[in-house]
Amino acid sequence: SGAFHYQEGYYYFRDVGNRILIGGGRHLDKDGETTTSFGLTEAIQQSLEKILRDIILPTQSFSVEQRWSGIMGLGNSKSPIIKKTDPNVYCAVRMGGMGVAIGNLVGRKAAEMVLD
Repeated sequence: SGAFHYQEGYYYFRDVGNRILIGGGRHLDKDGETTTSFGLTEAIQQSLEKILRDIILPTQSFSVEQRWSGIMGLGNSKSPIIKKTDPNVYCAVRMGGMGVAIGNLVGRKAAEMVLD
């Protein structure tokens, strides 16, 4: 139970009910992952499954329910952007590849802005 990082944070995983959310591995294909197009990278998918099979669930069988890709929110600063952009429109973006690690905190701060 909890949120975990593996190999200096290049991989992350956490429990979501009776399932596991796992991601990362973008360091395996830096050029392929520096894109504004959605799409899975086979080498990264294989690496994530290997970690599930060999490290996280070595004695259990599993199936993958969903796969998706995202676009990294990077910028000149490592700090996320949390601000009101228009009346009734707020953004919480640019987490520098650390969305799973800091997304809850960033989301909470955005929600507090909305409620104020």
